[in-house]
Amino acid sequence: MPNQSPGTVLELGCGVGYQSAFLAQIAGKIVATDLPDEDMATHTPGMIQAKSLHQQLNISNVELLGCSAESLPFPDNSFDMVYSSHVLEHIPDQDKALREIYRVLKPGGIHFCVVPASFEKIYAFFNFYIYLTQRTFHHLLNKLKSGKDSNGSSKQLDQDSSNLKSSVQSQLKYFPFPPPHGAFPSFISELKNWTPRKWRKKIELAAPFKFLSQSTTQYFPFMPLLGSFSPVTGTKMHAASRKIERKSGKYDLMQMTGINTVMIFEKP
Repeated sequence: MPNQSPGTVLELGCGVGYQSAFLAQIAGKIVATDLPDEDMATHTPGMIQAKSLHQQLNISNVELLGCSAESLPFPDNSFDMVYSSHVLEHIPDQDKALREIYRVLKPGGIHFCVVPASFEKIYAFFNFYIYLTQRTFHHLLNKLKSGKDSNGSSKQLDQDSSNLKSSVQSQLKYFPFPPPHGAFPSFISELKNWTPRKWRKKIELAAPFKFLSQSTTQYFPFMPLLGSFSPVTGTKMHAASRKIERKSGKYDLMQMTGINTVMIFEKP
């Protein structure tokens, strides 16, 4: 983060609102945006969840607004910072969104961007089949349980089977690879284009940003897998790897196994 706390922050893709809740502690005002309605295809939870979270936390300096990052309804030079985390990969016209980010930033403003890295796709490949296996066993167990229940509804079983079949068919459309996570056309395309260097190049080609820094947010390769079985152990190992990363300053090696990359740019 910059040494000086930002006055006004625009968050793109606020999701359920937990990141804007953190940003609200360091900024004067947050405008948190996302697509307004729930849509599983675009991984959009809808603005109602963010509103509910902020109300529970008594946050008063966050304004929620439904809009697309490709067409931001703000004047030029409006914000001290534009923050986005795991949003850019979901935007169909990324270059247009990046030009919009540049437009609404004040001179000297910061673009703080977190995106997934290619190594995340390796985890996703294995987690995809783990997920399908879990869904299958869950369905079979429910079917066996309902079969033993004299009051079980065959109609409900048929509906569950139909839902599972439809879900599996959509998941296996790109077999043997998982479906793409964002707006890229395929798993392989994401694997090729999610490298930290390509993300940086994409942003620099879209608008005349000044590059400030780049680092990874998760270096330890087994952290996501360990987190599933022992969250405490996974978190401790992650913390230890971050200390090594920060002390060594050798981010190129770390980014090869990090699943996220953080890029900070400035508008001259």
